[in-house]
Amino acid sequence: MKIFEACADSLLGHGVDVMFGLMGDANMLYVANYRERGGQFVAVVHESSAVAMADSWSRSTGRVGVATVTHGPGLSNTMTSLMEAVRSRSQVLLLTGDTPAEPTHFQRMDISSFAQAAGAGYDKVHRRETLGRDLNRAFQRVVAERRPVVLNIPVDLMLEDAGAQAPVSPAVHSSPSVPAIDDLDAALGLVASAKRPIVLAGYGAVLSRADEALLALAGTLAAPVATSVLAKDMFRGHPSNLGICGSLSHSVAAAAIAESDLIIAFGASLNVYTTFHGELLADKHVVQVDIDPGRFGWYLPASGYIAGDAAVVADSIREALDAIDHTPSHPGWLQSVQQTLVDYRPEAEYKDHTAVDTVDVRTACLRLDDVLPSDRTMVSDIGRFTNAVWPRIEVPDARRFTTMGGFGALGLGLAGAIGAAIARPDELTIAVVGDGGFMMHLAELTTAVRLQLPLLVLVFNDNAYGAEHTKLQRYGADPDHSLNMWPEFGPIAEAIGAGSMSVRKIEELDELRHITHDLRGPYVVDIKLDPEVDILA
Repeated sequence: MKIFEACADSLLGHGVDVMFGLMGDANMLYVANYRERGGQFVAVVHESSAVAMADSWSRSTGRVGVATVTHGPGLSNTMTSLMEAVRSRSQVLLLTGDTPAEPTHFQRMDISSFAQAAGAGYDKVHRRETLGRDLNRAFQRVVAERRPVVLNIPVDLMLEDAGAQAPVSPAVHSSPSVPAIDDLDAALGLVASAKRPIVLAGYGAVLSRADEALLALAGTLAAPVATSVLAKDMFRGHPSNLGICGSLSHSVAAAAIAESDLIIAFGASLNVYTTFHGELLADKHVVQVDIDPGRFGWYLPASGYIAGDAAVVADSIREALDAIDHTPSHPGWLQSVQQTLVDYRPEAEYKDHTAVDTVDVRTACLRLDDVLPSDRTMVSDIGRFTNAVWPRIEVPDARRFTTMGGFGALGLGLAGAIGAAIARPDELTIAVVGDGGFMMHLAELTTAVRLQLPLLVLVFNDNAYGAEHTKLQRYGADPDHSLNMWPEFGPIAEAIGAGSMSVRKIEELDELRHITHDLRGPYVVDIKLDPEVDILA
């Protein structure tokens, strides 16, 4: 057995049944062997997409996503998507390799420094006999450190005899951490004395699957519940659900958050968006709960900190409150909030700017939420359109939503949606992208066509870089500098092999009820918007 065969053998032994990548000198031999032995290799158009797909696939499945690229530019092309995976704390293993041992090789680069610059971990197979052990270690580090790891398998090793290798050792996940008694006691006083508390869930609560524990605690406290964007729809349908907390809060949520005197944040970073630049937390106590104490106070200081798993800490707080026979002092406040939520009408929040040949993105999102199948996964790119999409198009639970926005990089949404669709091939996946992000990686649509994925691509098309258009207006500059002259997306999508439709009137979206009923391949919906409409005004 050669090293390239041992590499494929070890990957399959680790349960890697799908791998994303682009072949080149550094990886083509083990990729070919992996495919010949039954592994699914998703060949991408661009290396950046390989990491983005592995990232989104991992978030959708909870497993380690594996991407592989060749050396030099193959690796350097992944920098943006690798940083996205790092910032999103995704479990991704990226395989690459040093160039041949020639100091003048024109594709040489320092892989260790590259990984360090991205914030990823780095490991290397130094000798042929350590390949199995080094792969075991790389998988374990991905799981333990909750971040991507770049593993360097030098191309010069590929044709060497593998010899005896360490057996596959599955990565071991840590047990949910229990809060320290002192930390719990210090925060308990703030929680017990609060008159109008709110329970806030972030992405850490999603990873912890803390839904039931947080709702049970909220019931004990007579508290409404809310989420960050990354945990959106965790409490969908619950009568106390305020939805997204922060800059995307609707009027009822904003009023309740302003009235509250305590926020208990579970696995939420409390960044500038969730706290509206800190304004929402002014003059109130905050208890921050996170499994990683290094995240405490990163954006704003809190009144108290509890290190531990979100679900475990929520249960611990509730049990401690039960032990002292805690009774909420103002249960009427929750009842008032719940009644206001019943009366809330999202369409009353804004003035509709639908015109003759463009639609208002907010109205379009409300219609889409109604006409699209309720059993859906949604992956979002970033851009101005997300301010309308995220609060208005819901998913069944928080684990069915991914935003490729941890690094603020435009254009990763389509690849991320393909990764999620591969993770859930029997369900509808929705990609929500802007026109600029769509054009950046349009070629990757061919991957979805080749795999015939049930992927609905919603392109919110204002023929502009929308955020820049709005900002130029606010600076008093000519916003036309942000405009783009794109070709029509429909004919391009159809030439690639996807279905398409163009939407200029709200009622045209109703056709998607039938189109998505039994989708057998990707379908692109070009939704025409007016760039002059400032949806945050």
